[in-house]
Amino acid sequence: MNIEILARTLATDSAGARAAARLAQTLAAGHRVTVVAVRGAGTAHPALRLPEHIDVVALAPGVAPGDRDADDTSQLVIAGDPEFRRYDRADDDRIRKHLAETGADVVIALSSALGAALAQCRTPHARRIARQPAPVERLPESVRARWTELYRSLDAVVPLTRGDAADPAYRDLAEAGVEVRQIAEPVLIADSPEKATTGVVVSAGRLVSHRRVDLALHAFARTHETQPGWQLRIFGTGPLRRETRDLITALGLHDRVLLVDREAGEEDFYDADIALVTAERQDSARPALEALAQGTPVVATDVPYGAAEVLGDGHGGLLVPAGDVDATTRALERLMADEQLRAVHRGHALHLARSAGTEQVGEAYDALFTAVRAGVRGRWGQRRRAAGGAPAEERPRPTADCRILPNGQWELTLHGVSSTRTVRVKEQGKGRQEVVDFPAEGGTRARVDVRALAALGEGRADLYAVDGKGKERRLRYGRCTVGGARDVGHLGDLEHFHWVLPYATEGGYLRLRVWSRTSHAELVTVEYGDTSLWLTGWLQGQWRLGAEPLLLLRRRQEPTVTIAAGRVRFEGGWFGAELHMDEPMRARLLLRENWDVLITDGNGGEPVRLARIADDQVVRRDVQRFPELVGEEPSDLFGPDVGRAVVGLRPYFTADNELSLVVTEHH
Repeated sequence: MNIEILARTLATDSAGARAAARLAQTLAAGHRVTVVAVRGAGTAHPALRLPEHIDVVALAPGVAPGDRDADDTSQLVIAGDPEFRRYDRADDDRIRKHLAETGADVVIALSSALGAALAQCRTPHARRIARQPAPVERLPESVRARWTELYRSLDAVVPLTRGDAADPAYRDLAEAGVEVRQIAEPVLIADSPEKATTGVVVSAGRLVSHRRVDLALHAFARTHETQPGWQLRIFGTGPLRRETRDLITALGLHDRVLLVDREAGEEDFYDADIALVTAERQDSARPALEALAQGTPVVATDVPYGAAEVLGDGHGGLLVPAGDVDATTRALERLMADEQLRAVHRGHALHLARSAGTEQVGEAYDALFTAVRAGVRGRWGQRRRAAGGAPAEERPRPTADCRILPNGQWELTLHGVSSTRTVRVKEQGKGRQEVVDFPAEGGTRARVDVRALAALGEGRADLYAVDGKGKERRLRYGRCTVGGARDVGHLGDLEHFHWVLPYATEGGYLRLRVWSRTSHAELVTVEYGDTSLWLTGWLQGQWRLGAEPLLLLRRRQEPTVTIAAGRVRFEGGWFGAELHMDEPMRARLLLRENWDVLITDGNGGEPVRLARIADDQVVRRDVQRFPELVGEEPSDLFGPDVGRAVVGLRPYFTADNELSLVVTEHH
């Protein structure tokens, strides 16, 4: 069958775009699938990882998802619909024209807005199905009557949750002859629940008020006294990003919370030990299902349409009352403290999520297509060939999934290439020529020994699949789970410090970031006093410690100068150093300047930058932000007759994850 999925856009990494990509990938196992994007380019965002054999048709490739190219509001979308203002009259015309000419057998609209549009457009040879992502009762009263009226002309409607499917509105549609089938949003199931312990809690979703990220932060902050080694990672975009960042600072969680400005992927849930869902309102159980599908137990609020639909009898996680910080804290502490309990929930998690796996969801849609097939006009199974180029199936893109094994090796699973003899790692950059090869077992799997990668110098390296004739094909980034990196990635038996992490380039290719240094000072904690910072960490590589090891600051702006900022204490491979504000205050020349933080061994060796490298974050400057330490200048700095300025000192990480300070004079 030819299936078309009508979506707003694939040009962004939004929740709606991800839903379109997931459904397309699910249905593509048995059908020809095309995603029709109303707005944005015809190339899917790299983070969506849309398979090559799925076509994308862009109705308005030159119009950005957030722009308007017509002054008139949409006449197809119901006024008052949550997405009403996202569409205009030009969108109406493009949708009508495309649907009137479509050669698809089935068109599936992915929102109530597009469902209403689909209900009012002619599709001569296609059955029309609307997927309802949010509960019908959430629609404004003024919208619901019109929604029911329009949806009566559709062939089928798909609510995502059992609770929504029980709404009387669907009974009315069924009585009018519309097929109503509750089908969950598909999720990708992890291959195995066996994974490294990471000490990570993940919270994902839009940064909006009803998600209650503030509750998640307060509950997590309260666990510090009994479970100090854990980290919280908050994923998502939205209007409350600044407020969330300010609350992280106010709660003193700057060293324990990462705020990631993107949607969470499957690998982010896999790399976590616990998923935390604190929303006081949910449209579906998707946040819980995505975590369960990766073998990650859930602490979730007990709200309608949410996690309660999939978490049963304490299997897969724990339910807590909405808005209850104390109950959420207790549930978190219970899972944090008990590895065996987490293991039990991991076993249940995959079983619970399988009902929403891509195979099961695909079968449910096939049954729906069969139910609405009778009387369809046109020939099922035809495919309308896009102009130009070979069919997508003839040009698969070689892709590699990557996961870290408990023994420290990497396992690469190759897709789109079946004759691979070797996986090749090649250094990139001027004058870099190091190449490391690893045999491919059966042409689809390779084990990468990170000790062999120690031959790579600091920088970046790309990965290639090499066939029997020596032809190289660059590998694209699949799904890389690196949550156990901080436990197994450290090669203590080497004479130098070496760390390697995979990541995706902007074009979606698989690349390695390599840190290789003779000596390294790994920053572990940054604690705040009234007028100073206390920095602690451990040493790796070649150190010859003398009698006067010092903490140094080196100004980046001209004139460059290096000053001593405090003494360093060493014990058992660990270091501790206090950085006073007075030294950069006295040395500053500009209203705003940057200083790099270094340690010297006290024995004449080259100073070493402090950095936070030995974990699973390739770039942390965008996800971790330290608060500013503010104080007045010393009274004797410029004499008694000169006013004392207020100066702020804020640590931050550079693009290479090295520690620096920005010193700013406030007026």
